[in-house]
Order: sequence, then C-alpha cells, then structure tokens
Amino acid sequence: MDVAPLLLSADPAHEAEAEETLRSAGFLSIPEARARFRGLARTDAERELFARALPGIVHALADGAVPDTSLINLERFVQAAQDSEGLFRYLAENPRAVEILFRLFVGSQFLTEILLRNPHYLERLTQHKRLADFKSRTQFVDEEQEAIAPTSTFRDRLDELRRYQQWELLRLAACDTFGLMDLKSATLQLALLADSLVQSSLDIAAAELKLQADDFSVLAFGKLGGEELNYSSDIDLVFVCQGGADRYWGLGQKLINAISEPTSAGFLYRVDMRLRPWGSSGPLVSTSDAYVDYLKKHGRLWEKQALLKARVIAGNHAVGNATLKRLEPFIFEIDAEAARANVADMKQKIEQHLAKRGKAWGEVKGGQGSIRDVEFVVQYLQLANGHAMPEVRSFNTLDALVRLAEFDLLRADEFRQLSSGYVFLRTIEHSLQLMHNKQEHSLPESPRELAYLARRLDYPNADVFLSHYTQHCRAIRAIYEKYILRGEVASTPIVLLQRTVDTHFGLAAAGYREIFNDEQAERHLDMLDHLDDQKMMHLEARPSRDGAWELTVVGYDVLGNLSLMCGLLFVWGWNIESGWVFTGAEVFEPKRDGGERRADERRRKYVNVFTVRPVKSPVPDDAWTKYSADLNELLRLALQGKLDEAQGKLAKRVARALRDRVIGPRSSTTLLPVEIDIDNEADPECTVMHIEAEDTIGFLYELTNSLSVSGVSIHRVRIQSNREQALDTLAVVGQDGKKITDPLRLSELRAAVVLTKHFTHLLPQSPNPESALVQFRQFLEHLFQQPNWLEQLASLQQTEVLAALAQLLGVSEFLWHDFLRLQHENLFPVVANVEGLRQARPLAELNREVQSEMDAASDLAGKIAALNAFKDREMLRVDMRHILNLQDKFVEFSRELTEVAEAVVTANLRLCEQELQPAHGSPEWQPDGKPLPSRLALCALGKFGGYELGYASDIELMFVYEADGRTSGPNVITNAEYYQKIVDLFRTHIHAKRKGIFEVDLRLRPYGKAGSLAVSLETFRKYFSSDGPAWPYERQALVKLRPVSGDGAFGRQVVEVRDELIYTGRPFDVAAMRGMREKQNRQLVRAGTFNAKLSPGGLVDCEYLVQGLQITYGHRDESLRATNTRTAMKALQNAGILASGQRVRLRDAYRFWRRVIDGLRMVRGDARDLAVPARDTEEFEFLARRLEYGEDLAKFERDLERNTRYVLELSQLLESHAGTGRRASGGDSV
Repeated sequence: MDVAPLLLSADPAHEAEAEETLRSAGFLSIPEARARFRGLARTDAERELFARALPGIVHALADGAVPDTSLINLERFVQAAQDSEGLFRYLAENPRAVEILFRLFVGSQFLTEILLRNPHYLERLTQHKRLADFKSRTQFVDEEQEAIAPTSTFRDRLDELRRYQQWELLRLAACDTFGLMDLKSATLQLALLADSLVQSSLDIAAAELKLQADDFSVLAFGKLGGEELNYSSDIDLVFVCQGGADRYWGLGQKLINAISEPTSAGFLYRVDMRLRPWGSSGPLVSTSDAYVDYLKKHGRLWEKQALLKARVIAGNHAVGNATLKRLEPFIFEIDAEAARANVADMKQKIEQHLAKRGKAWGEVKGGQGSIRDVEFVVQYLQLANGHAMPEVRSFNTLDALVRLAEFDLLRADEFRQLSSGYVFLRTIEHSLQLMHNKQEHSLPESPRELAYLARRLDYPNADVFLSHYTQHCRAIRAIYEKYILRGEVASTPIVLLQRTVDTHFGLAAAGYREIFNDEQAERHLDMLDHLDDQKMMHLEARPSRDGAWELTVVGYDVLGNLSLMCGLLFVWGWNIESGWVFTGAEVFEPKRDGGERRADERRRKYVNVFTVRPVKSPVPDDAWTKYSADLNELLRLALQGKLDEAQGKLAKRVARALRDRVIGPRSSTTLLPVEIDIDNEADPECTVMHIEAEDTIGFLYELTNSLSVSGVSIHRVRIQSNREQALDTLAVVGQDGKKITDPLRLSELRAAVVLTKHFTHLLPQSPNPESALVQFRQFLEHLFQQPNWLEQLASLQQTEVLAALAQLLGVSEFLWHDFLRLQHENLFPVVANVEGLRQARPLAELNREVQSEMDAASDLAGKIAALNAFKDREMLRVDMRHILNLQDKFVEFSRELTEVAEAVVTANLRLCEQELQPAHGSPEWQPDGKPLPSRLALCALGKFGGYELGYASDIELMFVYEADGRTSGPNVITNAEYYQKIVDLFRTHIHAKRKGIFEVDLRLRPYGKAGSLAVSLETFRKYFSSDGPAWPYERQALVKLRPVSGDGAFGRQVVEVRDELIYTGRPFDVAAMRGMREKQNRQLVRAGTFNAKLSPGGLVDCEYLVQGLQITYGHRDESLRATNTRTAMKALQNAGILASGQRVRLRDAYRFWRRVIDGLRMVRGDARDLAVPARDTEEFEFLARRLEYGEDLAKFERDLERNTRYVLELSQLLESHAGTGRRASGGDSV
C-alpha cells in the first residue's frame, strides 16, 4: 500500500485510512502526527522526494518504541538541515540512513541532540563500514590535536575537544546500537577516548599555565581505570608526581576544570578525586613516596580494593607505573577472610542505602544480583589469591573473569554466568545513561518507560526483558552468596474408628476371609485405619525362613496403583512369586484438620499381599524404607491426576533396571504369546480376566501397566506361577467403575493389553521409556479410531515394527505432540514398513514423485494439499530413518532433509508460475531493445544453503530476478509486482504444522522486513557491495547462498556476483561479528544456562570462525567458498589456512554441537530452546542417552566443557587471520 497519498494529502477522503495507518504504526496523537507529516516538506520537489522516502520512514517509526517522539525529532532534524531538499533526496536514496536515523531517535535523546546540532553527521554515520574502526589512544590524541590546531584561545580549544568527544560518542553509540562492536570493545574505546581527552586537556592546561609537567602523572580508578567506561560515567582520578607536589596543585585544579566545567559546547566528564590519599581532605597532588607511605600506614581495605583497577592514563607514564608497582605489595599481602568480610560489608551498606531510598528492586549497578555483585566477587578473588597467583591480577572485569576461570578459582559455569550477566547488565546501564546523558542505574518503574527500555534493547516487550533480567540477577546473586556471604516437622496421625472387613470390602469380604485369617485381617484393618492425606500408603514386610518375604501394602485406591507397586518391586530387585490383591468398597472419610482435602468424601482402599523373593542377597536394612518412600511419591502423583507422569518416571527406572538384569539366553526383544480369557458371568461387579503367558522378568509389571494404560481399574488379583507359566486372574472394571460389557471395547481392551504388555517389554530399547509409554497410549487411541484398526493390528504385532515404534515414541515429546500425532495417517504406513526405510531417496526421485502427485490433483487446492502431504510424509520418513539409526552419518540426515526441501520449493515455485502466467504472462526486460526473459534464481541461505537442515529448521530463502521490466501477458504488471505475487503465493502454499518447522524465512533479503520480497540482480549487487548499505552480518550470510530452483544458468550468475561482492580479499569484520554475537547471547540465551547454539563456545562460534576465514581467503581459491561448513573446513586445511590438528578439533566440536542441538530439538521441538539441561535433571540423562553416552553422564558433561573450551580457543584464530592474513604454521597450536 502506498502510504504517501494518505499521509501527505489533506483530502478528507483519506482521513479514516490515514488514521488507521498511523494507529497501526503505534502513534498515540493521531491528529498531531498527520499535521506533522503534511508540514515536513514545504515545496513540491521536497514533497516528491519525501513521498519516495515515506514507506521506509513509516516502517522505521512503526518498528520503534515511541513513534510520536521520533516524528517530532524528525521534524526538528529537517528544520536543522541547511538543505532540506538534499536531506529528503538522501533519505529517499538511502533506506539504511532512515533506519540509522530513527534508531538513534529511539535510543538516545542525548545523541539525538548531538545530531540535531550537526545534521551533516548523518551521512558520516551511514558510511558504517568505517564506523567500527578501532582507534588507539595515540590516534585519538592525534585527531584531537588536529581538531584544536586552528584555535588560539584556551576556551576555544576546550570547545573543540568537546565537539570532538561528541562525534566520537555518537560514532561509538551507533556501533553499539547496530551491533558493530561488542561491549568490551565499546567500553575500551570509550576509555581510550577518555584517556586521550584527559591527556589533551592536560597539555592545554599546562600550556595555559606555561608549566613543564615532566613528572606529573594521572592515575585512573573505577570504570575508567578498568578500561570499561560508561557513556556517562564519572572519572575517578588521582594525581601523583615524583617530588615537589605543591608545584602541581594549580595544574591539577586547572586540569579538573578543563575536563568538568561546562562551556557553550558542554563538558567532557564529571571528575571525582575522592580516592586520593586522605580523600577530600588530602592534598590534590601526592608524591609517590607520600602515597606509598599512606597506604602502608593508613590504607584501608576498600582503598586497596580500589587500587585493583588503577592504571596510568596521562602525563608521565613511567612515574605513574613506578608508583603503582611500589603499591602492589600492600594490595595483595592481606588476609583473605578480612578481604571477604570487607567486601561483604561494603556491599551490604550499598544495599541498605538503596533500601532506605526505596530502590531495592531494579538497581542495575548496586542492587542484589547487580554489576557490583560481579565486580565484588572478582575483586575479592583477586585480593585473596593475587599474592600467590599474580596471573589473576587484572584491572578489567571481563579479563579478570577469564583469568580466574583459567586458574580454577571459578567454575566454568560460574564464569559463563558472571560474564554473560555482567555484559547484560552493563548493556542496560548504557541504554539508561544514553537516553539523557545522566548517571542512571535504575530500571524505570513506569510500565510505559519499561516497555520503551525493552524495545531500545531489542526485546519484544517488557515481560520478556524482565524475564531475562530476573534470571541474570538470580544467577549472579547465587554466585555472590557462595563466595561472599558464605557464613521436618513430624505430625501424629489421627486414628479413626476401626472399620470391619465387611465395611472395607463389601461384596468382596467373603473372598477376603477365604484367604486371610482373623489375625491377618486385624493387622490389615489397623494399617488401613492409619492412612491419611499425608500417608497415602502403608506397608509391612516380614521375612520367611526360605529367603522369601511376605509384603503387605495397604493404601487409597487410585488407577494404576498396582502397576506402580509391581514395577517398583522390580526396580528394587524383587521377584513376585504369588499374591492377592483386594480393593475395597467406597468408605466414608471425614475431612481431617490440617489435611489437603477441603471436604468429606468416600474413598476406596486396597490390601495387597505378595510373596516376593530378592534377586540378590543379603537384603539391605533400609530396603523397604526406600521402597516405601518411592512408592508413596508415585502414588501421590497418581492421586493428583498425574498418573502419566508417575508411570513415565517408573518406566524409565524399570528400563534402567532391565538393562542391569541378566535376561537369559533369549533376546530381550522376543515377544511371547499372551492368552486372555474374558468372563463377565463369574462376578456380579467386575469383568474377570484369566491370563496365561510365559512368566518372564517383569511380567506382572508389564501386565498391570497395560491394564492401567488402557484405563482399567484392578479390584482383585490372584497371582500364581506354575513352573515358568504365569496363571493370573484379575477382576477389573472400566473407567465408569462398572464391568466391561461392550464387545468393541472388549476387543480393544484385549488388543491394548497384549500390545501394551509387548510394548512395555520393549521399553528398555527406547531412548526415553517415560515418553514412549505415555505416548503409546495416545497412539492406541488414534489406532482404535481408524476404521481398519484390526488390519493395522497385524503389522503392529510384529516384533520389528513394535520395536521401531518404541524407538520413535521414546525419542521426543515434541515429535509426538507436534509432529507424529498430527500425522497418524503418515506415521503408521511408514513405521509399519521398516524395511522400506532402509534406503535413502535420491532428489530426482523426489522431484518426480511430488510432481506426479500434484499433477494428479484436479484443482489448485488439491495440488497445494498434495504438495504439503508430500512434504510432511517425506520429512517424517527422513526423521524416522534418523531416529532408527538407519543413516550411517549425521550429515546424511541433513542432506536428505535438504533434498526434500529442494523438491518441495521447486514444485511450489512451478505451481506459483502456473497460477500467475495465464493472466500476466512471463516477466521480460529489454537490454538491447529486444525483449528477453527476466529469469529468477531461488536461492537457499543458512542451514538450507549449507545442506545442514535438522529438526525444527526453517527454510531461509532469497528470490533474485534478473532485471526490472514488464510482463508479457494480457494483464501487464511490472516484474517487481510479478515476483512480489510469486513470493506471496509461495508463502501461502506451504503449510507449516508447527512454528519453526519448514517455515519460509525471507528476512535475509535486502533491507529485511522493510525491503521487497524479491529483488533484482542490480539491487542485490548494490546492496551487498563493499560500500553498500548491507550490515556486516548480512554480507556474512551470503557465504551460505546456494541456488536451489529457478533458472540454473541465472543462478550461477547470481553466485558469480556474490563471489565478487564478498570474496574481495578484505579481511573479515571481526569486531562487527563480536558485536552481533554479544547481542545474540544477551537477547536469546537464558541467564544461567548454556545454549548449545548461541553461547560462547557453541555451534555458532564454529560456523562464524569458518565463515570468517572463508570471507578473508575466499578470493584466493574457489574451493574455499563451499556453502557446507564441514566441506569448507577441509578446503581451509587443504589451503594451509587451518592446520590439520585445528581442523580435526573444529570438526569434532562442530559435529558434537550439531548432535547436541539435534537431540535437544527432538526433545523439545522448539528451535529457540537450545539450552543444555542442568546436570541433575532427567532431561540431561535423556539427552545423554540419546547421544549414546548411556549412563555415563560425567563423560557427557566433560565433553560439553571440552568442546566449549576448544571452540573458544580456536575462535581466537579470527583475530590473527583477519588482522594479518597469516597461514597455519603448526599442528594443534592455535
């Protein structure tokens, strides 16, 4: 939609539509916004140019947090420009300038004011290729001297220094805002800028006083001393000299005034001198001797702590460094405990002060879990260990964290949590201070202001931002408390009136009396009467002379309790030889004081008596105590309606126990026959099932579990064994509490019992028995809904098919809930034909099949349905091959998924063209006055371009057409419009069953969401050229560009243009990459977790290292331009850029992280949640088993740390290669 006529016209006919456009863009004051839009351009020429720029401006306004304020700033900016027509032309021709301008409007009113005073700065900012150039202190000083050279007075020189500083702050803030620098680089540049400005101010002050300051030195402390300065920090200074300090008092005061006094151009920094000897009451300048003597005799611990961050920044560096060297022994020769207590005391006072001011929450700098917590942990560990380990001394916090981790004074996970949390909090602090150039450290309390801050930091809303903030604060505070602050109620159960056997067991009482005598009955009743809401179950175990035990268990009846009981006996190493199970009638139970129930109710109880024998002797003294605690926990879950969870937990433990037990000579996957006889006449209340089968290990658990999974309650059981045959009789009822009489339900029950018993027998072969068991029940529900379920049942009774199903359903809840369950019609034919899964399908065969199925459809809707059915079926088939380990290597899985995607996008593109061409014809252009086809290349990017698709991958694409022109059909439109329609149709045809699974992603096209869906080759060339507007990360993404459909010859031409644009011989932009990685880590990684893809040392660092080396050296050798990461690694080794040992370590780490991510995505199904589970969770155990570590969790944990360390070490290669272009010279050296 063209917004220019709506917003620039005063025509009342456009009013409603214009207001809706502004409202959808987020404007609050609609009439004022309309008036401002109409008043911005004053001449016809300006209005024409403004209209061209307006779509990008409206998009930028809508994308920002406060469009009303940003529009006011645009109005002021236009008014400040000397050539407003030229400004509109520049904005119309440079969409990137619009983005930069409005990001600054949103991010900082302080920077906006600088820009308003200097409108010509916008063009300098738009040339962002040079913005992130790193400047040394000397370079800053030289540029400052050049700036003040034309001036002649003291005041004019100070003004020029201030103007120079403002441009540099604007430049660095822009780099910060657009991810062209990481936090460490930005704060270092801010510190070096401050160093140089102090030096230049010192030179100007000394010249004004006509004083030689040969032995005068300026020391910096705090954030400036640590080379981690904020945009609006005070600078903490101390002046020292060799001798004759009184000579320099005037110079010291002149220097302070030069830095801190406001002039017409502003001020440089606020100066704090309170860290000098004797504080505010001490001399302004101290000699080195006086400073050393003071610290030796009077120095307090907090002063020694402050000296950890001291360094020389101006004046005579030799004098300053010598002074600091003399002070070192007094800093580190201190008692560690005294240092800890001092740090704790200082932090407590800070927090108490904040609490008195009502600032307990949201204090980024000084609150709990704040920047200070990180700094104080670091400084305490340095003070405590710096004497014995000089290597841990560092004035920079992030560098000190690395050193402390290297010397094992911090654990690896603590290092990650503190460093990522520190970067996160410092980034917030920057944003708060940049808004108005004030020392602000508190999160805003206003919801609107908090949302504004969240948007400035690129979070979608305040809730997401606060979630990240809270997680980081908690993780930091826990570590702070560990290092700095290191310094059950029993109740008597109410005994109710005793009940009789008849009261408890109703019609079953007669049968009960036949089995148990009066003494046993009295004991059972006593146990029953002592049950309550807290004690759901009570047991008693008595040994017999032959080594067996009589186990009596009583409790409240709940569906599945017998299967939980039998399974847990198996887990703890007991075989059930015989037994009786009695479930009583409903008995009235009053609400108990302090109990969980809020009302009286009627409840059933059971009495189960088993004869059990231990697998191993002797029996530990606490065996039954442990069994009782475990059973009570599982029964409580079942009573809370969480039977699935309870059964799942038990299934996992049974599987582990089965793997540890000797099965015997027969294969554990052999399925033995089960005979079921159903009698509905023998009992007035229950359906009686007589079951006969070979008595295998875990048989009773498998049998009772199958009934529980089928929703059947067991009221009575007689357990018997005759040699190796189990002869069990069960009295059961359905979910309605009545006997089961429906013939269809009885058929389903018979089938479900047999299948579930067999399936339970196969659970040890499943990677996640818990998940498999729960999902199998849902699978059966789907099965019984099919009209031909009896036919399908025959296939399911094959061992190979059921074993495959156990493997599939046990891989992932995601695969079941969001994939397999949605594809029941695809799942069963695929899993039932295990033999057919053994062979991969070539791309040519896939192309023929999808086209044939689409051609068979009679209309467009049918063709679209056929396309998506093919996509879902073939993706499922590849997934099944992977889960069942039918692919030799992981790369085969990725390549097969990629080829399915290629077949789908090719067929879809053909369908789109068939849909459009009857009305519009084909797009054409006229290079020499003669019409020629304007060809299309459909290019893959990202994982798709690199043959690296995996679970839950999206499909990154870019549509590039040959040239602008018009179509040849009856309804003529421009080529741009034609290809826009192609892309629109393309996206609507593909139906993603779940977010992130085969979703088409076009965000890497020029100008992203603000750009056209399809771009001409000329636009592609201009945008991605070395001096074009593309951000560094967008140029980097082209490494993965690979044509997958469209015109083959033109696709090769696009690749040639790509090669010319990014493989130029210019080194890779490491600074921009580090900035982007930091932003990814800050926004996408949950605090306190390690993200296998995005955390430092994860998969992305592997990929970016390879891509950086490809961009740096790709101009030399075409083989280095491979889109596949592992192929590129081999090429880099062959070219001598990576040594053999480096390539092998990088390959192994890359392969490891791909497998971890593959496992995580199968578990969760969410491509965004790639945090490695905590070590003490079941999810971590499951992931380890999926990755074939078995039960060796420690080895998996070691491999996580080892591969993280390898990648971090290897990623340092980028700095040396991009900086010097050196080649590999050794084996494993980095």
